[in-house]
Amino acid sequence: MVSGVAVAVAVTHVLAPDLKIDNVTVALLVVAVVPWLRDLLNSIELPGGFRVEFKAVEQRIEAAERIADAALVGSGDDGPETDDPTALADVRRLAAEYLEVRRSMASGSARTQRMSGIFARLVRTTQRLADPDLDGWLTSPDGGLRLAAYARLYAVPVPDALTLLAEAVVKEPLAFNQYWGIRALDKVVDAVGVEDVPPGVVRRLEDCRPRGSDRVALLRRLITKLHGLP
Repeated sequence: MVSGVAVAVAVTHVLAPDLKIDNVTVALLVVAVVPWLRDLLNSIELPGGFRVEFKAVEQRIEAAERIADAALVGSGDDGPETDDPTALADVRRLAAEYLEVRRSMASGSARTQRMSGIFARLVRTTQRLADPDLDGWLTSPDGGLRLAAYARLYAVPVPDALTLLAEAVVKEPLAFNQYWGIRALDKVVDAVGVEDVPPGVVRRLEDCRPRGSDRVALLRRLITKLHGLP
């Protein structure tokens, strides 16, 4: 609506008698396209010194990382060695809780905070499994189980999971899932070694077009790493 109104006013301003394209028209056109540029720009300055600041994407990314990394504290560096007999049931319970939060809460910071807490618990809980069914989780139609796979690979990066994880991330329909899938993929890439990532995986990621600014920033960072750029 904002874009449509701004374009309409700009066109009217141009077509009105004795008027020409000036700073007002330019400013209105800029306002029209600003919502579509938020994934590319941090801020934009309009004529007259008016400045539009977008959300601090990097700060949100760092905050989310702190939540997940806190769940890794005390888990050890060698990964799980034995199964906890109750772990799988706990993973399924958390996966179901995640889907219920998505269903019952309106999109916004409160829901994201709840889901981030569930992800942190999945990070710890999935490490209680010695050999989880990552292939099954990554290809599951259950978004909660896919999130569990991303949590496990975030905590315990498995090089052999690289190709399937990349495919799951590219096809992931849930924004929160895709965010953490990219984070997990970054860690798996480090485990594999950038030079050993198959070109096909790189091409699939380059073709991926996430819509959220956080996911765009993360994916660009990962692709930059894969190309060995500073």
